[in-house]
Amino acid sequence: MTSVEDKCLSFVKKHFAVITYCVLTLIILGLYIQTGMHFDLSSPPLTDFNSYIKPWWNQIVSEGGFRSLAHPIGDYASSYQTLMAWMTTWGLTCQGAVKLVGGITNFVLAFAVAAFTYKVKSEKKLSSFALPFLVTLILPSVFIESMIWGQCDPLYALFMFISFYLIYIDKWGWGFFVYGISLSFKLEPIFFLPFIIMLYVLEHKHSILNLGWTLLGFYLPNIVGLLHGRPFMSPFKALVGQTQEYKFLSMHAINFPQLFMTNGNGEEIEYGMVSTLLIVMTICILAFVLLFLLKEKYDIRSNFVQLLTWCIWTCYFFLPAMHERYDFMVGLLLMVLTCLNIRYLPLFVGVITLNMIIYTNSFFNTISNFQPYAWLMFILYMFMTYIVIKHPEKYGIIKK
Repeated sequence: MTSVEDKCLSFVKKHFAVITYCVLTLIILGLYIQTGMHFDLSSPPLTDFNSYIKPWWNQIVSEGGFRSLAHPIGDYASSYQTLMAWMTTWGLTCQGAVKLVGGITNFVLAFAVAAFTYKVKSEKKLSSFALPFLVTLILPSVFIESMIWGQCDPLYALFMFISFYLIYIDKWGWGFFVYGISLSFKLEPIFFLPFIIMLYVLEHKHSILNLGWTLLGFYLPNIVGLLHGRPFMSPFKALVGQTQEYKFLSMHAINFPQLFMTNGNGEEIEYGMVSTLLIVMTICILAFVLLFLLKEKYDIRSNFVQLLTWCIWTCYFFLPAMHERYDFMVGLLLMVLTCLNIRYLPLFVGVITLNMIIYTNSFFNTISNFQPYAWLMFILYMFMTYIVIKHPEKYGIIKK
């Protein structure tokens, strides 16, 4: 063996883990590039790209890009319309721009998820960062949302995880500011609010007035729309309008309403009264658990991620008018928990498997009865509830 060969082999042995993770990242990057170049977002006929994103893009282009911000196009806030208006200036097609933003967002999201996991994990090893980074990129929900559906869920999730990180290290002002940015794109980050209240009540550490930074973060991405003449309250009206758009108890989500429905959206059930009942039920469950945790003197700092996951999962599982992709954050947080403690693997695998089944149905619409899947999700949710309430130490994520 020559000296050059000996040095190369020694280098590989010394840095084998780093080289492996880099190679895996390049392989995943190649998958994203191939999908971006060859997959046609308009080929699945039931996706939002055909029904919403492409028509919005065409209208923004026809109205002069940023000049279109003078009035709403689509049902999202002006922050999303501003992003699309900027994307039309890149010289790309609608598909090309959406895929580029989706791919970049996924990699930045993976970095944010990995940074949060690494911060929480007691053992600071390379794998503590690399594993959540790589797994996030290949999660079916993350990949499909951006590269197959062209949706912006990873975008709001990115700011959510930055917010988690900042609040976890007690940077509440900055955390709520970034939380506001997340809310400016989608309404789903509202699921984080119950955890904020619990953290405030259980920890007695920060002022709730820090929530004021949320307004600043919320309005910052909408400022271009306001400068083009939008009313000051238009961002809020856009979010409230989203809650009134669909009068279905469940939009193919596998959650509590599906346990009692014979089709995918609950058309046979009167929406108004039942939806109010579900909202009240959700609030009562959250309040009851908070009172229980107060009585038990719950260590929220040691169980930060567990309680965070449970709160978001509770909102998704019980609230009405949930879409199938609204459990996006649940899958990501269960992945984080699994990286922190392998005991969460059954929960993570169960939820991701159900996601794959329901996401596949979104393309082909072959499932007419969601009850069996809803019962499976109910079992998984109750197991998570059991962990949070009865055995947080057994499934702990921080070594003391």
